This record gives sequence, C-alpha cells and structure tokens, in this order.
Amino acid sequence: MNTRETRNRVEVIDREGWRKDYPLNRAIFHIGTDPRNDIVLEGGRGAGIEARHAQLVATAGSRGYRLVNLSQTPIQLEGGRVLPPRGAVDVYDQEVVRMGEHTFRFVISEGTSNSISVSLHFGESRLAVDALLEGVITVQNLGTVPGAQFKLAVEGLTPEWYALGPGPILFPGAQKDVLLHIRHARQPAILAGPRAVTVRAVAPDAYPGESAAATQAIQIAPFYDHAIRLTLADVQ
Repeated sequence: MNTRETRNRVEVIDREGWRKDYPLNRAIFHIGTDPRNDIVLEGGRGAGIEARHAQLVATAGSRGYRLVNLSQTPIQLEGGRVLPPRGAVDVYDQEVVRMGEHTFRFVISEGTSNSISVSLHFGESRLAVDALLEGVITVQNLGTVPGAQFKLAVEGLTPEWYALGPGPILFPGAQKDVLLHIRHARQPAILAGPRAVTVRAVAPDAYPGESAAATQAIQIAPFYDHAIRLTLADVQ
C-alpha cells in the first residue's frame, strides 16, 4: 500500500490564462462553482460551469482518474473527442480536458509503493504510422535494500509495438531513466484512437509483493492497408 505523499496534481487554467494547481491526494473530487466542491471554479474566471459539474474518481493503483460528467453540457477531450452528459472516461498523465472556459491538465504519471517509484513521460502523445514515439521511464529505489534489481513490464500494448530497455539495479535513494520506444505495428488488434500505456515496476527479490505502476495515454493514428484486384470480364 502506498503510504507516501502523492505528487499527482491537476492544473486548472481559466480563460485569461490564470492557473492554479490542485493536488490529487484523495479518492474522489467534485468540480463546479458551488463552494462545497473540492475544486471551485468561480464564475468570474470562466463561463459554462455548473454548480456540480464533474467528478474525479481515482482508479486502481492511482494510475489515473475516471472523469464523470455530471453537467448537462459535453466536456471536450483531446483528439476531438467529447464526453457527453452523464458519461465517464479515464484520464491519465498529460491529458488535457476542457470544461466550459476552463482547461484542465493532468499530471499523474508517478506511481509509488513503499519501496518503489516509477514515472512515465512521453515528449508527445500522438503515435504516427511512420514515426517513433520515445518515452522515458524513471525508476527509483525508495527502500533500504542495496543493489535491488528492478524489472519493468509494459501493459496495454503487445510486444510488436514497443522496445523496452533493461530494468536497472539501484541502491537506496538512487534512480535511473530507462527508454521506451513505441512504433506503430499496423495491426488491427489494437485500434486507432486513445490508448492507455502502463509501465509496471517490481523488484521481487528485494521487495517481494510490491509493485508500482505509471500510466500515460497516447493517440494511435489510423493506418490503411488496401489491395486492388483487377479481373478481366468476358467480352461477348
């Protein structure tokens, strides 16, 4: 169980560019203009917000949040997607959401256990068909075991889609970056659109039973694979 203070947060920006950070240190948050909300959006800083506009619910492992639209108006998501009234969607690190005239940017890339910390960051979120998407995984030994061997696993993609560097050996307090390369595999098993990519870190010999995971969403571009076959018709 994670007993450390979370560094996850959401950055709120109003229509004039004013911004404020709210720590994501609870399981449930309410957003709206009513002063009883956890994140209060004043009407003078942007229109289009209802008294109880949305709800954030932490997902398993603190790898992200489920955003629930409690309002009567759609919420704008990245990639031209729309969250309809009473709908829900999972949001991850670096995702940007627009409610009325307010913009929300989530910073929830870090996952921790008592002895393991892992974070994941991509320089950009869109995976084009012919481009390489590079991510950086940062692993830290928060425990007391020297020379702990960490193992990394990727969830959300099959091995044909990525190349992952080896897990590091770390002394207490040390951290190391590991590269994660993702390339479009052009396979129909993974559909185009938003895709949650999770990196899980374990050190079974040093810290048995512990794991930490970090998740970021990427946008997978569509690919097209057409074939044309010409046949000669009989001419009478």
